[in-house]
Amino acid sequence: MNIQRITNSVLARDSFWAVVGNGLGNAFLLLAGIFIARLLGKDLYGEYGVVKTTMMYSATFATFGLGITSTKFLSEYLQEKNHYALSLMRDSLRITLVFSLCIAVLILLAAPALSSYLKHPSLALAFRMLSGIIVFKALVTTQQGILAGLHAFRAAGINNILAGLSMLVISVPLTYWFGLRGALGALMTSQVIACVLNYFSIRRCRVALIDKPQAEHSFVRELISFSFPIALQESSFSICSWLGIMLLTRYATVGDVGIFTASLQWNVIIMLIPTLLSNVVLAHLSGTTQNQETHKTTMRRMILVNVVCAILPFIVIYPLCGHISQLYGSDFSTMTSVLRILLLDALLFSITTVFKSEYIAQGHNWLLFIVRLVKDTLLVVLAYVLLQGVLPWSGAVCYAVAYISSSVIYLLLIVGLYFAKC
Repeated sequence: MNIQRITNSVLARDSFWAVVGNGLGNAFLLLAGIFIARLLGKDLYGEYGVVKTTMMYSATFATFGLGITSTKFLSEYLQEKNHYALSLMRDSLRITLVFSLCIAVLILLAAPALSSYLKHPSLALAFRMLSGIIVFKALVTTQQGILAGLHAFRAAGINNILAGLSMLVISVPLTYWFGLRGALGALMTSQVIACVLNYFSIRRCRVALIDKPQAEHSFVRELISFSFPIALQESSFSICSWLGIMLLTRYATVGDVGIFTASLQWNVIIMLIPTLLSNVVLAHLSGTTQNQETHKTTMRRMILVNVVCAILPFIVIYPLCGHISQLYGSDFSTMTSVLRILLLDALLFSITTVFKSEYIAQGHNWLLFIVRLVKDTLLVVLAYVLLQGVLPWSGAVCYAVAYISSSVIYLLLIVGLYFAKC
């Protein structure tokens, strides 16, 4: 009973800092996004959305799955083999740096061809700037995974608040003076700040670990082996989601991309707590795999928490969709329908994110990759079909429908397979 009480107390504390710290950081990013949208207008904000979306998807792939893998490995090794912790952190960051630099160079070289394919030559400079942002974003993702594995959720939360606040403070003047380049410059600066803050937080954790005997060991092969299916899963998500945005840009307009990107920010609000708790869930599920009773209790509790935490903001935001669209200006008048669809999609995510963490904690990475590949491929196929004008909807609405349809299939598959294995 005492062990269960301690576990619940630690879980509640970690959840609090993950939600409060990261929640405020994301709130600052949302406000910055609204100001940038109003300053740039629908079309320029659409170009910003293309670059920002490409950054998010490329950085997810560029980590090679090390954000998730480092959380799982550190959570497990700190239980009985904490003398390997420093080697784990070192190798995770080295792999991320090398892999992200390779992706950045590819994007830098492909910038002219990408902008030409999208029929927007002005995007070439933006894509070149993106190559630098990706490296820092990838490092930040792995650093956050390391901090989660060390259960340093307080430090990670505070760092996210400061990075989000810096984005809000500098994005408005830079966007006002330099337009799209200024907005991208602010995005890069916020990632650099987050990377530096996380570096010092990890360094403080390292000082505490050095007090314990440490053993040198190379985890490169182990980490890559475990991360490979996770990297494939994240690359599937990144590539197919990016292809979807490219299809939307080519067969609709950059204005539709701007509307979808703005709506997606509110989708993130509904998914906020489930997303912020994902590292907490993975850390605790990975640390309790040897205790099935505690493990199952943790999973049931986190499903309930995620669903409740997604429904509450949904109930508040959904009726206000029309008013929210007006905040972005007259160019975003068709945003209401897209926003409503993406808010529904967020409810599905609140359930699937717990099952995803469970699959990884149990080592079912390849099965998770196959399910994810089905979802992502379906997104691209549906987006292509709907954007051919088969229905009298705007491009942004067509893509939102494809988005939620693929999410429904993903939910049915991931939950169905889980109970089938049980």
